[in-house]
Amino acid sequence: MLRKLMTLNNENLPHLCRPKPASAKWSGFVSLLAIVSFLILAACKAVPLEPDSEKTVKSVTVRIDNAIEYQEIAGFGATTLAGIMVTGNGVHDLLSTSLRDQALEAIYGDVGLNLGNLQLWQEPSNDNDDPLLIKKDGFRWAASNAMYELLVRPAKSYGFSDYSLGLTIDMRRELHWMKELRKSDYRRYLQETAEYVVAGVAHWQEITGTVPRLITLFNEPLSGNQELQGGSTQEIVDIIKSAGERLHEEGFTETKFIVPAEETVTKSIETSRSILADKVARSHIGALAYHAYPYDSAYSSVRHILEASGRGRPDHDEMRNRRQIYELAAQYKLPVWMTETSEGPGRADYPFGSPENLRARANHIHDELVYANASAYFAMYNLWDRQSHEAHFKNRAIDFFSESSHIALVDQKTSEVHISGIGFAIGHFARWITPGSLRIDAVSDNKLVKVTAFRSDRRNELVLIVINNSNFEAEMDFSMEHMALQGIVKGEYSDRSNRWKQLPPLTPSDNASFRLTVGPTSVTSLSATLVNPG
Repeated sequence: MLRKLMTLNNENLPHLCRPKPASAKWSGFVSLLAIVSFLILAACKAVPLEPDSEKTVKSVTVRIDNAIEYQEIAGFGATTLAGIMVTGNGVHDLLSTSLRDQALEAIYGDVGLNLGNLQLWQEPSNDNDDPLLIKKDGFRWAASNAMYELLVRPAKSYGFSDYSLGLTIDMRRELHWMKELRKSDYRRYLQETAEYVVAGVAHWQEITGTVPRLITLFNEPLSGNQELQGGSTQEIVDIIKSAGERLHEEGFTETKFIVPAEETVTKSIETSRSILADKVARSHIGALAYHAYPYDSAYSSVRHILEASGRGRPDHDEMRNRRQIYELAAQYKLPVWMTETSEGPGRADYPFGSPENLRARANHIHDELVYANASAYFAMYNLWDRQSHEAHFKNRAIDFFSESSHIALVDQKTSEVHISGIGFAIGHFARWITPGSLRIDAVSDNKLVKVTAFRSDRRNELVLIVINNSNFEAEMDFSMEHMALQGIVKGEYSDRSNRWKQLPPLTPSDNASFRLTVGPTSVTSLSATLVNPG
């Protein structure tokens, strides 16, 4: 088994990223000891498939109905790091030029991320005593400048442009000085949070010439990280109103907030209800966000995803919660974003390069898009590098390649970039779905074979994502309603030994149907041109 995995890794490199001095790989097996221990772990945690999957070949019928439309897809992303380290002495670039180029190509070119939340750190101490007067040299702009120069500007050539600014109100570290102010002068505290946000937007406009469409204002403010450090729901509402009104006063009238991004769907619903109940606060909201936690829960744990959703039995409580947040957002015509998921440091259920990671996260994406009508899906980080890992987890014995929830791992030790399972899973969607596409109805008659469908009016295109969770080959019969195909169907697939492998072109027998056999435990992306799609 060990030799087979290593051989498969070498065979599949040409399908992924073009060879360069710093090569992007899909395996994380750089240490023999790590391989053996991880494979033992995976064997112990193997998830048996449904009995129905014992059959070698099975027919599956899928109906695609263009007349039934759901949400508009904003895209796919991750919390955005730039491979830098911010210290009291300034910003240090942790990546060589060639390694950075390879990482950006892998993340934004190959995987195809178009969304992100840029992590900016700009005010470790108060700029002055007047929150209505921004003292520019009282802020630390080095992180913002480096984020733009080292990541945003070069990634733009790959289509990375629809990002939010991460101006989160986090009083655990950077904004710790606000805690005492909150106690002594709440009104001024709100003014300081508003100044912090406006200063970040103004500086970004100054260095880039653009104004962000969205700002990520909170990250688990009252749950999980508890970044408001003893804050309240009313405080969140007050911050939104104060910062939103200040943005308008400064001329940034089109910029809105992504909120509340609590640790769980249920807590996000609770906080969102309070925000949306306030008419003024509501006017400043651009999207409702939630995280898929806690650790070891239905959509945090890869193993739990495969045991439930991967068997065609998604967790009913999680489905209900997602329906509730969608219904809440729909009342106010707001999109829903799932903005963070992770197994947690050192908690990986399977080895880094395991196909289980890819298939589990593909199931997770499907479920967020279908049950929450999510418009966006985020991994944890866009990149995570070895040097940052060793500094962050010093003396905690957490292996670098146990970090499977980031799009790519960047290894300065070997000058290699490794795309993760969640990166490949997101790629099956992001490489094919044009932002602005609509999800349309797709119904499979087999619970182990999931299908999602998307229509792009801009490109006259139908995209289908097929997840076969069974051990059988699925002979799939696709029928189209209220639409017509023209030309060929193209696509790519991933299975136990391939990643994003191109399919031979398929010519449909007519303009309303086609047939395709997909392999067991696989993920397949398909696209076809439509005649008058809308």
